Amino acid sequence: MLRPTLAEILSGIQRTILGTLFAELTSPYAQGQAAMAAADLMHVAASLEAAPAYDAAEVADLQQTLAALKSETSGLDRRAMEAAMAELAAALVLDKLDAPAADTIRGYMRRHLERARTLLKSSWGP
Repeated sequence: MLRPTLAEILSGIQRTILGTLFAELTSPYAQGQAAMAAADLMHVAASLEAAPAYDAAEVADLQQTLAALKSETSGLDRRAMEAAMAELAAALVLDKLDAPAADTIRGYMRRHLERARTLLKSSWGP
C-alpha cells in the first residue's frame, strides 16, 4: 500500500485545520465552519474504511439476485449489474414483473438499503 493512504491524508488535513488554521480564525462563524470541515473529514475517513466491505457485499448480492432471476451475470461488471437492477426496479414500479421476480427485487432493495444505512451509520455516528 502506498503511503500516505487517503485516510492518513484526510487525517492530516483535519489536524491542520484544528491545530493551525482554527487558532488563526477570529470569527466565530469561520471557527464553526473550520470545525465542521474537520468533522466532515473524519466522517469521510471512516466511510473509506467501511466502503470495501460495502462494495463486496453489494456486488455479491447483485450477482446472487440476478442469478436468481436467471439473468446472465458472467462477465458483467458492477456498473452493468447496477444498470440491470435499475431496469428491474423500474419494471417493479411499473408492475411489469411477475410475483416471484417482484419479491426477489424487493428483497434485494431491502438488503441494499440496509447496507447503505449501515455504511452511513458507521461513517456518521449512531
